[in-house]
Amino acid sequence: MSEKTPPTAVEILNRFYATERIYMSAPPDKRDFTGMAATLSPTMTLHQSPDLPYGGTYSGHEGFLNWSQEMAERFDVVDVQNPRVLEGGGDEVVVLSELKLRVRRTAEEWLKPFAQVVKVDRAQGAITELRPFYWDVKGLNDVLGK
Repeated sequence: MSEKTPPTAVEILNRFYATERIYMSAPPDKRDFTGMAATLSPTMTLHQSPDLPYGGTYSGHEGFLNWSQEMAERFDVVDVQNPRVLEGGGDEVVVLSELKLRVRRTAEEWLKPFAQVVKVDRAQGAITELRPFYWDVKGLNDVLGK
C-alpha cells in the first residue's frame, strides 16, 4: 500500500488562485464557493489591512465567503499574477506577485506588486491563514472611490 504524497504549498496556492479567479469573475447568481472552499481549512483565518474598505479578520469558511462576496461586488477581476512562492521548509510561505484587479462598476484596472504570508496544512491540502500586503493602498482606495 503506497501513501499519497501531500501537495506542496505551491500546488495548494495554485489551486486556490485558480478557483478564486473563477469565483470573482462570475456574476452574483453564478458564484459557487465550493471550489474555493476545498482549498481552505474550515478553521482558516484571513487578515486584511484595516485601511481597506474590506479590512478586518475573517474566520472559517463563512468568514472567507463573506470577504469573497465583498470583493466580488467590487471587482470582476482578481488575479494574482506570476506568484513566486518562497518556501523555508515549514508550513509558512511568502508569495511575491502582482495583483491585477478590475473595478466592477468602472472597469478601471489596478496592477501593483503584492505579497502574502500564507500558512498551509499540507496533510489537509488547505490554506490555514492568509495575510496579504498591498502596494499602494491609497491608490487602491482611490480606484474604489473611497
